[in-house]
Amino acid sequence: MTAIQTADGLELDCVHHPAEGDADGTVLLAHGITQDMDEGGMFTRLAELLAAAGFDAVRFSYRGHGDSDGRPRGVTVAGERLDFEAAFEHARAAFDGPYFVVAKSFGAVSTCLSLDRYSDAISGVVLWNPVLDIDSTFLDPQTPWGREQFTGEALAELRESGSLPLGDGFELGRVLYDELHRYDPGARFAERSMPALVVHGDDDDIVPYEPTKRVATESGADFHTVEDTDHAFQTPDGDPVTRGTERAQDRRTVEWLRARVE
Repeated sequence: MTAIQTADGLELDCVHHPAEGDADGTVLLAHGITQDMDEGGMFTRLAELLAAAGFDAVRFSYRGHGDSDGRPRGVTVAGERLDFEAAFEHARAAFDGPYFVVAKSFGAVSTCLSLDRYSDAISGVVLWNPVLDIDSTFLDPQTPWGREQFTGEALAELRESGSLPLGDGFELGRVLYDELHRYDPGARFAERSMPALVVHGDDDDIVPYEPTKRVATESGADFHTVEDTDHAFQTPDGDPVTRGTERAQDRRTVEWLRARVE
């Protein structure tokens, strides 16, 4: 365990996974909202696979998540951008390049909004079930999760109380919801200068598949569908899609990153 200091004085929880043998690069993992640096175990497993594949990996928890400083209702897009920048600078100071980012779900927002700043430093980005179209996920939701969470009654409660429960003890604050009207991570992603891979389950119940596919394909990113899987890359039976013992999103991500350094 180690810690990352943000520009506004918060401390973020962080874990390093050094490469087994000589490293060919470093990968920063950026998790989604309501999660932490484990991402329900997915990032823990991925970091171990990356280390075995010759990458140094760095996991961290955004403010208001996991053991990092801050409260969930105080999470903002602006704050997560500071967290991403602090985590990326930490990864650069701790390990050698080239540098890559893997971001899942809402972690794609701060990642995409930071790509122009780090256009010369980030050699590639991988997005898992990413929020590239904020409207279709939060403001005019197209998935069962969004329609259930952001009802007129729920938004009225958000205005009155200042927060909206999203599950697992996480409360979305009014400031964050208001901020969502001002950001377009998909447009920033489309303007990037580095190669990208987007991996999305076509039965995602939280972040809609079609808007992600549209942004990814129109921007020239590599796009990979994990068929019949939800936001956790699980089938309706609750099982991951595998080839042998490897999970589809892990295998595709590691293969793509290895191709970038080879």
